Amino acid sequence: MKRLLAIAAAIGAVSCAELGSDQPETAGDELSGPATYNAPATQRVAISDLSPGRLMGFRIDSAITSGERQTYQVVITLPATYQFNGFLALGEAGTRIGAYGFEFNPASDGPDRLFPIYSSDADSAWVDSNLDGTPNPLKPQIEYTQDGGQNHILTITLPRGGDGSTSFNEASFSSDVMAFLRTGIFTNPAAGGAYPIALNFTSVDPDSGDANDNAGSAPETFAINENATIAATQLSAAVLPTSRSVTFGTQATAFATLVNGGTSAAETCSVSLLNVIKGGFSYQTTDPNTNALTGTINTPVDIPAGQSQSFVIAFTPVQEFFNSAIPFTTEPLEFQFSCASGQAAQISGVNQLTMSSGTTATADIIAIAATTSNDGILFLGGNEGRGAIGMAAINIGASGPVTLRSAASGVTATMCETTGNANGACQSAPTATLDFTHDQNAVRTFTVLIRGTGQPVTNDPARNRVALEFVDAGGVVRGATSVAVTTANAPT
Repeated sequence: MKRLLAIAAAIGAVSCAELGSDQPETAGDELSGPATYNAPATQRVAISDLSPGRLMGFRIDSAITSGERQTYQVVITLPATYQFNGFLALGEAGTRIGAYGFEFNPASDGPDRLFPIYSSDADSAWVDSNLDGTPNPLKPQIEYTQDGGQNHILTITLPRGGDGSTSFNEASFSSDVMAFLRTGIFTNPAAGGAYPIALNFTSVDPDSGDANDNAGSAPETFAINENATIAATQLSAAVLPTSRSVTFGTQATAFATLVNGGTSAAETCSVSLLNVIKGGFSYQTTDPNTNALTGTINTPVDIPAGQSQSFVIAFTPVQEFFNSAIPFTTEPLEFQFSCASGQAAQISGVNQLTMSSGTTATADIIAIAATTSNDGILFLGGNEGRGAIGMAAINIGASGPVTLRSAASGVTATMCETTGNANGACQSAPTATLDFTHDQNAVRTFTVLIRGTGQPVTNDPARNRVALEFVDAGGVVRGATSVAVTTANAPT
């Protein structure tokens, strides 16, 4: 996957909109002329999941150098054995599917300038390079196609090198560059092995500062061809709670556990944040019996065979400004739980953290759920079987109205509040959702009733889950938890 590092520099060649415009300009009489165009120096690549048949996303850290020629287009080719799920796999058109950023100040938390990537339709996406929320053909575009061999082609086009100006074709500043696409757009091959991935780069035209005009000096090109290694993992990870809501500058914490299910020690295990997002991240080991901090912050550890290690992870959101304050976009934070021997699978609702932030305090609900088997799995015992989830929630944020809702495939869910009833009896008849005001520091309890719909639901905790979310009037998640569900019988 090292070849994916070059994407960051390709996308990174897009100068910040504050240094240019996405409106066309008339070419000047003289351009800056041919400049160096080389493969970027690699720094770091982090793939969200390398397990066979799993959904995949990635983060890339690289750099751009002032005075080097900008990139006009990058063509990425993945073998047909991968599966493209479409840019709408993460939500309707306009969903934020990733981001890239520039970090001019290495001492700052997160990127100094951040640009979201939004889906247009199943096969196209765009980068909001001047943060006005409006698609524009002069902003970077991403298009998906297939070639004659059914290989998957992603074409990233950076008009005029991405800065919207035809007056020069060289990068006008130096910066670290971070690029991120969320897990879910691609699925890894079903079988393990090494898979070739090719990237072909084309520079801006030295004469026009844009696409090749077939006159004068031609654009330069280079290619990167390497392999991605897909392999099963013996590592697994979980995060609780799975949602936090805090104000800017306030640290949000959660607990994480990394399990080594292998027969040998997992060495140099660490936790890193994949998202390109404005804020500071850290991790540190804890004592699982007391949750007290142990070890040293941001320091990898070894995990013996068949054992687990608990961590506290912390994220402090920082407000970004681009002429004016920019709203914080709620999105699931994805983490890479990695050791020298591999990394844990990326599982939505299990080892991700939905993060929201703003200038005003909101509800911040910490929820936990339990099943009768005490293993986080609800066994229905038949395709039309029934079961119940017990849930408790405390609001450590500001008081506010919320709605409790559920999401699951293959089963139906109704719920009731049981707060104050020692025997767990419902306060009223179960309904599909619950609306109430959750006061600060108040603890409330609920029962969620699950019923099969006649179709089998396999015992696959990574895919088949009941998600329970507390959302505000704007649909922003202010608390969440989940359990696995299956129509199978409970083990005896």
